[in-house]
Amino acid sequence: MASTAPARPEALPGPGSVTWRHFAAAPGVLLSGTGLLLQVAHPVVGQGVLDHSEFRHRPWRRAWDTHLSTLRFVYGMGHGAHAEGRRLREVHRNIKGVLNGPGAPGRRYHALDPKAYSWVHLTLARFLVDTAATFGDPLDDVELEQMWREFRAIGRALGIRPHHMAATWAEAEELFDRTVHETLEANQSTADVLAALTDPASPSRLLPRPLWRLLSRPAARVVRLTTVGTLPPVLRERMNLTWTERDARNLDRLARTVRAVYRRLPEPLRYPPIAYSLILRARLRQRGARR
Repeated sequence: MASTAPARPEALPGPGSVTWRHFAAAPGVLLSGTGLLLQVAHPVVGQGVLDHSEFRHRPWRRAWDTHLSTLRFVYGMGHGAHAEGRRLREVHRNIKGVLNGPGAPGRRYHALDPKAYSWVHLTLARFLVDTAATFGDPLDDVELEQMWREFRAIGRALGIRPHHMAATWAEAEELFDRTVHETLEANQSTADVLAALTDPASPSRLLPRPLWRLLSRPAARVVRLTTVGTLPPVLRERMNLTWTERDARNLDRLARTVRAVYRRLPEPLRYPPIAYSLILRARLRQRGARR
């Protein structure tokens, strides 16, 4: 007789997991804009950001809050993924309205729409995969499937039901490609994100705008290169973003340089300080539990 006991949920990833090794890798900062564009190109996410987010007026604060949120649900900062899931669902509970973009104008939306909510989660997994493939060592098939099992566990902690997430990474990639081709759009939020990436606002009123533009211009050019170059070509076309063979060569040279430097860095320099401190703390806790 078959057992009727419910399947035991997989544990959240920890030290040594594929997700922990790769998600907060330092080169990821170069692809964070790509991930954000993929998210807001979804009509529901883009409209929610436009109607309810402070991104347009306080982009640095919004980016920092998002960074902290991912550290909570990936690396267990604060009260961990389950607590962050409850917080995110509460924050998004009243984010709703009417779509005004080209996709389905007039249709009502809600930020907790399962397809939109799970799409954001999928883009984070894709961000991890693309960062490793572009600036590090690509994940092999076994690592990809393990990473996605870990991300499914995180997704459940965030309140995403299992049937709203692909069962395997191969299926997740098919869903990603289908969503890009059939759902994503150029909208006001994608325009706002692109503007923030290529001409970022000064992080402080004490820093004059002309001086800030002079200082930030080289970094903005790099971010535009890595963002536009790693977008799916069909989405790049919808956003009317130019991409030339010269751009492709420049991105390839940059990627090879970053990859060579990253591989030679000592572990503490491979991650942002907060993320690395969380990794170390979890390792120590794990060792203490074994004694």
